[in-house]
Amino acid sequence: MTIERVMGATRAAGFGDEVKRRIILGTYALSAGYYDAYYGSAQKVRTLVQRDFDAAFAKADVLISPTAPTTAFPLGEKLDDPLAMYLNDVATIPANLAGVPGLSLPGGLADEDGLPVGIQLLAPAREDARLYRVGAVLESLLEANWGGPLLAQAPDLAAAAAGTLETQEAKNEH
Repeated sequence: MTIERVMGATRAAGFGDEVKRRIILGTYALSAGYYDAYYGSAQKVRTLVQRDFDAAFAKADVLISPTAPTTAFPLGEKLDDPLAMYLNDVATIPANLAGVPGLSLPGGLADEDGLPVGIQLLAPAREDARLYRVGAVLESLLEANWGGPLLAQAPDLAAAAAGTLETQEAKNEH
């Protein structure tokens, strides 16, 4: 067994279609003809984003925001719509650019569609422990308010999640 076969098997089993698509896109953007055009510009943008986060963290211990601009998609609804998936990442991309740790927690179910809403917490670089502490406190407060984990408040979501996982596992086997 070669390392290439091990990596291939691991990536095929562990990465979904969306992750594979993003890896291919990133590889393409860094290929020979595009490296200089994109990488240098991206590094400049990254530095600006890092400076903005540094300024924000000079005023706050952690930052809180929605995880996404919409509620969660109904399970399986956007699997064939990569653009919708990319656009829904708009709130999480800055943390990745800046290299700061982020954590997402369920924040409740939206009144308009009954689907989960995510809360994103961000901490300064290398302050993962702070992020975990704040996340644990917020999670405990939310669960106390809900009377238990959010999934227990949404049995239809739990059943749908189990069905989707079984369907995805069946797809991965083929």
